[in-house]
Amino acid sequence: MKSKTIGKILHEERLRQGYSLEEFARLSQIKPKFLRALEHDEFAKLPAATFVKGFIKAYARILDFDHQPLLALLRRDYQQSAEGKLVAREFSQSVIKKKRFSQPITFVVLGAASLFIVLLSYVLFQWYSLNRPPKLQVYEPEEDQFVSSEIVISGQTELETVVTVNAQPVALKPDGTFRTQIYLPKEGIATITVEATDRRGKKNLEQRTVYVKF
Repeated sequence: MKSKTIGKILHEERLRQGYSLEEFARLSQIKPKFLRALEHDEFAKLPAATFVKGFIKAYARILDFDHQPLLALLRRDYQQSAEGKLVAREFSQSVIKKKRFSQPITFVVLGAASLFIVLLSYVLFQWYSLNRPPKLQVYEPEEDQFVSSEIVISGQTELETVVTVNAQPVALKPDGTFRTQIYLPKEGIATITVEATDRRGKKNLEQRTVYVKF
């Protein structure tokens, strides 16, 4: 197990818990290309180190494991470059030896540029966090599913979020999951609307089309 990389550990745990890459991207609000790069240990394709650590914490939150050992492994095997990205320590050391006699002004410029990039990334991330809608995933029913008149609606969202199913409030459990049952009085095509609204008024809406057959 010690020989496993961070990416391989995350990849295997995601698959073990049955999440597809697209489903996990939706839950974590992380682009699939970043998840794919992280699980393949392609850190050059990832944004600044701050975001990479945030990605690992997102895995830990959704898959329910302690993120500290993985962050320790990250610190052991990788370090932050002048551009703010993570690079393997062996590669970093070789580059440092080659550049040892570079003019000091180069390091000053690189340091200022990396600081600007990190600050800009942080501001953009905070802006996105404040403006994004709450996460919402509907587990049941599936799209185009055949159902009876009484149907179970289940899913998960963020805490301190108000969830409604066809405009009717639904109680949340402490882990953010919800489960309720509704009655569909007519046979044929029906649309179920699930909506999550957070304290800022930001909304996320999911709809399922089902076929009702008594």
